[in-house]
Amino acid sequence: MKGIFKKCTVVFWLVAATMYSQTKSQALAKINTEGFQKSQVMNLVTDLSDVYGPRLTGTDQYLTAAEWAKKTMESWGVDKVYFENYCDDCMGWEVNSFNMEMTEPAYMKIQAYPYAWTESSKGEQIGELIWIENHDDLEKVKKEWSGKLQGKTVIIGAAPKQNMLFDALSTRYTEEEIEEAEKSIVPAPTNPLGPSIGNVELIKNIDAIFNSIMRKNDGFFEFLKEEGALSILGTTPFYPGILHPSGTYNFRESHVKPLPYFALSPENFGKLSRLIGRGINPKIKFHLDSELYLKPENNVNIIGEITGTDSKLKDEVVMIGAHFDSWHPASGATDNGAGTAVMMEVMRIIKATGVKPKRTIRIALWGGEEQGYVGSMAYAQEHYGKVKETTRKKEVEKISAYLNMDNGAGQMRGIYLQGNEAVKPIFEEMLAPYSHLDVDNLTIQNTNFTDHDVFDYYKIPGFQIIQDKLNYSTVTHHTNLDALEYVPERDMKINATVIAALVYQIAQKETRMPRED
Repeated sequence: MKGIFKKCTVVFWLVAATMYSQTKSQALAKINTEGFQKSQVMNLVTDLSDVYGPRLTGTDQYLTAAEWAKKTMESWGVDKVYFENYCDDCMGWEVNSFNMEMTEPAYMKIQAYPYAWTESSKGEQIGELIWIENHDDLEKVKKEWSGKLQGKTVIIGAAPKQNMLFDALSTRYTEEEIEEAEKSIVPAPTNPLGPSIGNVELIKNIDAIFNSIMRKNDGFFEFLKEEGALSILGTTPFYPGILHPSGTYNFRESHVKPLPYFALSPENFGKLSRLIGRGINPKIKFHLDSELYLKPENNVNIIGEITGTDSKLKDEVVMIGAHFDSWHPASGATDNGAGTAVMMEVMRIIKATGVKPKRTIRIALWGGEEQGYVGSMAYAQEHYGKVKETTRKKEVEKISAYLNMDNGAGQMRGIYLQGNEAVKPIFEEMLAPYSHLDVDNLTIQNTNFTDHDVFDYYKIPGFQIIQDKLNYSTVTHHTNLDALEYVPERDMKINATVIAALVYQIAQKETRMPRED
């Protein structure tokens, strides 16, 4: 009888395993059909970028787009969709009109765009241009320029180096680059695919880091204002002719707002600086009609949930996310409309297929990421516990994993494991059905500077997707060319479908994804 019992037990588990395999295969087949053949992801990113346009933190435009995202997910039958406020003092800023020209020594229309959260010019202004190439030593600048800036426009920084455009503007990762990342045995700081630093110190000191890097010129800007300067001109060397006005980061109500401050094309900056270098001081005519306002109700994270079906596991959560905010000079298509559309499409696919995930699946579309993870940090401190404190809320243990997308519109190539060795064999198995798409590359490396860092800090398994670079860092990132034209449809379909399959499989696991030590 014992022999018969053992044989029956073996047969039972073989049948159970086969049934599970068939169920998993059937679910993935449904996900593939919905994601590849019935995709809505390009409709989503088109609406988000073309119709709702830029989504600068704090603005009415951001809230209007957030309401669209909420209504869209509700129309799919997502079980709960709601807003959570993340900031009471993050200000909105919008441009009504602006213009910039050189009138002497000859006319030139200047390619320019204002930086965010800068003051209005209060009408048309005209003044002589002067060049302060190095302004790091404020005391030295004050000694040299005090009493000389009244009515002047100030061009700041070094002239960009010549770029003959021999290098390709758009690339995908090579096999060698991917293989080098896969061979990594420590998570930082040697990531060959992107930036990698210490996560804990980053999150603990995020405000100080942003203030020291992004607002290091506040004292200089205040000096220019006190001296009666009219405006400031700067540049970032994005060729050819690309404008990169990614902000002054003076977004809180208490921050001092700079004078009208414009990003120039590198070519225009070069010409103006060369003229000054020859002793010719151009005259600059400009105006900036901009508006600052505080509406705390605009500052919302968008949260949506598909409730799990297993009575024991539905209180546990698989989270996906992307930041919803963007910069102001373009439509925010690749940063981060693409990531937002992909994650929204994941929710649509799961609802449309009728698969029944055991765990709850939650999407979070974050505000204020560009200003230092303001939205995701507020969410984490509300739900998981305060940064720099050791006490953690029970909700931390309910999150199985968090998947983030925020590196442009390029195809998924794999996952940064953030030093978590234990998840590697799990992801290998889950991604195996999609190996033909070359999305199954795993590296132990960290990557940083987006919202998954927050989850990693709380020891929640938080992961960023490896994506092909395309032209993200050369053309679209924080520029006036962040437009739908640079969003490839096939890449977007692959991203949404594969992530939907991953999320479903994580939700079906008998245990949560393993934590780091």
